[in-house]
Amino acid sequence: MRHHLRKISIPLWALICLLLNLPAHAQEHFATVFQVRGVVTARSLGSATTHELKMGDAVYVGERVQASSTGEAVLKTDDAGVIAIRPNAIFVVEKFAAKGSATDGQTIHILRGALRMISGWLSFSSKENYKLTTPSATVGIRGTDHEPFVISTEMSVDMDQPEGTYDKVVSGGTVLQSPVGEVAVDPGKVGFAPVVEKLRERALLTVLMPKILDRVPAFYVPGAFDDQLEALARQSMDEAVKSGRVPKVNKTAAPAPSPKPVAPAPANTPAPTLAPSTDSSGCHARQIADQWLAELDGAILVRNANDFVQKFAQDAAITARVRRSDGGVAELGFNRSELAESTFKALADLEQFSSRRPAVSARDMGGCNKLHIEAVTIESGVRSGQSYRLESLEKYDLELKGGKWIAVKAVTEQR
Repeated sequence: MRHHLRKISIPLWALICLLLNLPAHAQEHFATVFQVRGVVTARSLGSATTHELKMGDAVYVGERVQASSTGEAVLKTDDAGVIAIRPNAIFVVEKFAAKGSATDGQTIHILRGALRMISGWLSFSSKENYKLTTPSATVGIRGTDHEPFVISTEMSVDMDQPEGTYDKVVSGGTVLQSPVGEVAVDPGKVGFAPVVEKLRERALLTVLMPKILDRVPAFYVPGAFDDQLEALARQSMDEAVKSGRVPKVNKTAAPAPSPKPVAPAPANTPAPTLAPSTDSSGCHARQIADQWLAELDGAILVRNANDFVQKFAQDAAITARVRRSDGGVAELGFNRSELAESTFKALADLEQFSSRRPAVSARDMGGCNKLHIEAVTIESGVRSGQSYRLESLEKYDLELKGGKWIAVKAVTEQR
């Protein structure tokens, strides 16, 4: 037996990983605990055992780090960055490598709560591989001190705040991206991206877009160690530079530009194509569709919620399909009152709003009292100082009731 054991060449740490069903990368070093107050724990992927973090402890890739309601900690990352863990925060370091190679990068996923993050050298040496994700957004940075805050479903109820991802920028800048758009966040500002899958809203897809808040929410409060963070980050970076650990890159290069505003498409842009309208029954489907859509759009432009609601049956089935950050599709359902409320709420936040339908198709569904309409819709305007342009495919099933055409079914698909 001893003879066979001596032939085994698996390193001890790898054997432990196998026994605990852990991936080997769980032992890749990420950071060292610099300060801690209260209870902050770490748990390796696949393990049911947690351990309480103490000053000087290591934090590894793949560990789930969680702070108690009174727990806080400061981590010094191996690329000379600094992370302050706020109470109730939960996050996982999914990837980290800072070895001066093309595969360097960092991916952190925040499940709940807040982290204040002062980025290290990976933010400029491996910008394309530097990611921060949450359940509702992705945050891109450019040499940044910022504080992402994820409000979960439970926190939303307790705090009476909308669920989603918030990001407050102290210095530098971030780009807050969601499945339906993005917004640049400048110093002193807070961006917000709602959880698309949880919103029972559509009408205007702009209601789902990230936006800049009018003021910093009251739930942003300084941490116990905030007065040390900037000095600690400078010291860590100076030490890394002197030791030669920082890759040879141009640290003074201009930061990545903010997303450029997207101007509305020129009037002569070719219209997207749809299946041709079919009026062979003599029901004048296209004429009815054009009139109905004009009345719907007119109610939106003049902010007439009552006329808008009357275009839909009281029990109309209304669905919105929008892209999620993982490439999938989220399907949202709501009634006509929710549709109207979300539409006019979205309009209140917009400037220079316009909507056009460059392609429309209509067909009779039998008996000249039921129609199916499809329309490519392009919305554009300014929200939170940012120009935007969104395109969707809208589908309506109309029925003639009491001498009026009303929608009994409506589907909007983001394109």
